[in-house]
Amino acid sequence: MGRAVKTAAALLFVAAIVAGGVWLWTKRPWRIVASVNGTAMTARELDMRVQSLGGDRRVLVKAWIVKELLLGEAVQRGVPTAQGDEQEAMALVTAWLASRKTTPERFFAEGPLPEASKMQDFKEGVLINNFVKGELGTRGFGDLVKELYGKAVVKCPEFPEFEKFGGGAAPLYVGLWGWDPMRVAASVDGNLLTSAELDLRSLTLLDDVRRMGRNVPKEREYETLRHYRREAVKQWFLKQVLRAEAERNGFAVTQADEKEALAKAVAPLKKHNLTVTQFFEEGPLPESVKWADFRASILVNKFTKREVGDRINVSTREIEAKMSETGMNRKAAIDKLRNDRFVRGYRELFRSLFVKARVSCPEFPEMENLDSVSPPRPDGKEWK
Repeated sequence: MGRAVKTAAALLFVAAIVAGGVWLWTKRPWRIVASVNGTAMTARELDMRVQSLGGDRRVLVKAWIVKELLLGEAVQRGVPTAQGDEQEAMALVTAWLASRKTTPERFFAEGPLPEASKMQDFKEGVLINNFVKGELGTRGFGDLVKELYGKAVVKCPEFPEFEKFGGGAAPLYVGLWGWDPMRVAASVDGNLLTSAELDLRSLTLLDDVRRMGRNVPKEREYETLRHYRREAVKQWFLKQVLRAEAERNGFAVTQADEKEALAKAVAPLKKHNLTVTQFFEEGPLPESVKWADFRASILVNKFTKREVGDRINVSTREIEAKMSETGMNRKAAIDKLRNDRFVRGYRELFRSLFVKARVSCPEFPEMENLDSVSPPRPDGKEWK
């Protein structure tokens, strides 16, 4: 009996070894999943990326291949990076993680992917971002990736279809490639809006609504944030398109401009229960992003004043007709006429510039269409 038990145990042990060997050979964590010009990613590394960054294997493999293509080209061209580039990118990551009640220290340290690997990915992502921004002003991301595929040796035993460009361009990321918050949600001529920044912008709009005393029930918060994501993209498009044109026209922000704009901001912010200091230092968005928005607004205001405001003329007949129609006094009638024409001119200026810009919006593809971002009129009617 004892001998039979020992024999059975030995057979089970051998079977376990064989099964383990078969499993190990099937999984082969050392096998090459993909390679780009000799740089390889193993199955083990892919597994760790899936567990650390989320997403599925196909998405992460495709993202890794494209990242390596872009990285190789950026290095070859000697694309520069500055310490401020990493600081700016990390500020956004920090703010997004804070909105999820965690920290960069925890994010980079936790998970099977080593902290050093994540930090290296982040640094490489900043370099790639500088390279891509320069390219997107003249061509689409898909065209850039297609060109790089044509110059590289790409192998992908796991997903052979990724060895050639096709099936649509891989998502564009900023910083950590394959991490969904760093996916680009919208772009205008090389200016990139990540999903993380869009999250923070929509949270800022929601925060402002609550500051103004409106109640948003918790059960409606997701739906409300989805609405504000769309609104935040529209606002971002508007500011980016007009800011870029202002810079092309030689406009710049001076210290005097900033001082004047800060003084003018006190009263409007007070209506939102905010001081100027609170506006910049509190809330979901990083302070650096708020300052960039603030300076962009100054540029836009200077540009639209020249292109729209300074060109408005109202006739005596129009003023008297408005006074007769509304019962307004002369000053109120003039202000109303000028304001209506400024709104119309502002909208028409933006529309004329938007159609000439290189716009992409993976988050809301319909917003690549002008009328989805800025209808001819708020009420949908035609101007008279």
